[in-house]
Amino acid sequence: MGMALGTKKPQSDINVTPLIDVVLVLLIIFMVLTPLAEKQKYTRVPEFQPEAQPVPPDSVPPDQTILTALANGMVALNKQVMTLEEAASKLEPNYDGRPSKVLFFNAEDKAKYGYAMRALDMAHGAGVNTIGLMTDPPPVSTELAPAGDAPPIPPPPPPP
Repeated sequence: MGMALGTKKPQSDINVTPLIDVVLVLLIIFMVLTPLAEKQKYTRVPEFQPEAQPVPPDSVPPDQTILTALANGMVALNKQVMTLEEAASKLEPNYDGRPSKVLFFNAEDKAKYGYAMRALDMAHGAGVNTIGLMTDPPPVSTELAPAGDAPPIPPPPPPP
């Protein structure tokens, strides 16, 4: 019992009501703080500029690198289709020791999320520190040229 009224005897049991209150407050604090303690990635989002015009793909400087995750399980590095391992070997010399160089990443709509994440992890492992996510749809797969022994890309299905 929390209180014993009307008795003058000393109480021999412990009053646990304040202990339960303190434990519940600590539980709530930990429940609120635990999701915030997870590993975080910081993202810089550019401000909206209504007068800004998109840059056409033909006028993009040649020293910029674009990595595209394709739906067929391959990646396109500057419009050359290759495997993840080949792309990693080509990215490593370009990004080793150059933290300010940006890699632009894009993915086809039908590319699986897990494969796109593996491509981003591969780029990070090759030394890329700054990744710009492209919002425009990637070029049609038939425009990409296969590199080396890469299998040819099937043509897109006809529209319904």
